[in-house]
Amino acid sequence: MFGSLARRLTAWYVFVAVALVVLLAGAVIAVGLVFYAHDANDQIAALAREVPDIEARAGSEHDDWQTAQTLLLRRLARPGFTVRAQPPPTRPVNLPRDGRYGFFRYPAGTAPAQSGSLPPQSGSPAAQAGAPDRPPVPNGGAGRPPESPPFFANRFGFGAATTLGVRPAHVPFLNGFAVIFVDVDRVQSIVAFAFAALAVTAALAGLVAWGIGRYITSQALRPLYDVTSALVRFAGRDFTAQPIDVAGRSEFDELVRAYNAAADQVATAFDERAAAEAQMRQFVADAGHELRTPLTIVLGYIDLLKKRAPADERSRRIFDTIAIEGSRMRTLIDNLVLLARLEGDDRRPVEPFALTPLLEDDIVRTRRGLAPGVHIELDLGVDATIIGDRSDIYEAIANVVDNAIKYAPGSPIRIAVARDRGGVAIDIGDRGPGIARADRELIFDRFYRGSRRVEVEGSGLGLAIAKRAIERAGGTLTLVTTSEAGSTFRVVLRADTVAPRAAAARG
Repeated sequence: MFGSLARRLTAWYVFVAVALVVLLAGAVIAVGLVFYAHDANDQIAALAREVPDIEARAGSEHDDWQTAQTLLLRRLARPGFTVRAQPPPTRPVNLPRDGRYGFFRYPAGTAPAQSGSLPPQSGSPAAQAGAPDRPPVPNGGAGRPPESPPFFANRFGFGAATTLGVRPAHVPFLNGFAVIFVDVDRVQSIVAFAFAALAVTAALAGLVAWGIGRYITSQALRPLYDVTSALVRFAGRDFTAQPIDVAGRSEFDELVRAYNAAADQVATAFDERAAAEAQMRQFVADAGHELRTPLTIVLGYIDLLKKRAPADERSRRIFDTIAIEGSRMRTLIDNLVLLARLEGDDRRPVEPFALTPLLEDDIVRTRRGLAPGVHIELDLGVDATIIGDRSDIYEAIANVVDNAIKYAPGSPIRIAVARDRGGVAIDIGDRGPGIARADRELIFDRFYRGSRRVEVEGSGLGLAIAKRAIERAGGTLTLVTTSEAGSTFRVVLRADTVAPRAAAARG
């Protein structure tokens, strides 16, 4: 109940929480990366300012390129930064007009000469004409264009660094140049760590939000759960008053208070109804007992008058009618007294009894004698010892069989006994016209008679008595099937012992 609503509310909690955490954490990470980029640019600028001093020292000591490069790398070595000295080319290099080569832009006035010009070498005429004296380029660099520094092989790290605003410094160094930049591998690690931290933070925020959201949602919807459960219990005909506690933490508390008030009114009404029904049952039982004696006396005098009355047809018909109606009244009184007893709280001591003699002798044989034209088939699949009051169970089965005889005249009746889990099932079926659809839910109500049975005598108490008697014994009475081909009722009873029957008795 309300599971879908709870999941949707929780999902919204999770979405909002994760979005806020991601925005906040992303802002913190972005600010941190911006400060990192600003600091990196400051340190790159500081390192770039040291290059002229290193160049001057190398020139004063007339160091060769390799020695000067080693001095440069040693002096500028810093954790998190990469320094690369690029030697001057030893052959003409066709460069674009903007001085770019690969990823580099040569500093102004330091790009290699175009159209075959070479950097002045020590001892050359250009050098003697006033060109600055530079150490010769090592043989290993002869004929090679400027190479891209190794940090540019990591495109992601370079892109991340430049996106953050970090720019490489290109500083002239001994007719070549020095490139100073952050360690792009480290930048990649920092960015990857930032994204991983953001993802982990979002996941943890989602889990925490899910748990908190489930708790908040369950607490908020608790009144709805409780009220719905109580209404389901009411639908199951359990009208016991069970007030729901009002926590005072939800807008649904007013619904709980309204339900508690309604449940209290319903419980009160049912208590009053139960008290009225108890009084009615007591009245019926008392009235039945009080009416039996005078009715018996009246019927006795009617028999006496009938014998002494004139033997004319009119008198005989009057006395026969009085006798029939008196008998019907006696049957109705007996049924009302029996039903009042069955619906009361008095209980008789239960003594287990054998089912087979009750069916064979008391039910089948008796009715064959009373109605010789009725064909009753008895199929005993098992022998069972029933737990319950024998007279109550007899009344129940007899009423069901009598109903089949009355409402399906001339139809064969079949009684079949079989094992049913921990007890026995007794199916009582006929081949009559069946029960109308509108009557199927009401046939076990007191005084209810089907719309097709107006012409059949009866009080409408037979099936009500049968159902109540079976339920008092801990069993069930249900309508299994009904159609134009007949109806079948099933009686399920508790049994102490159930054993297969060697040869089923058939009649």
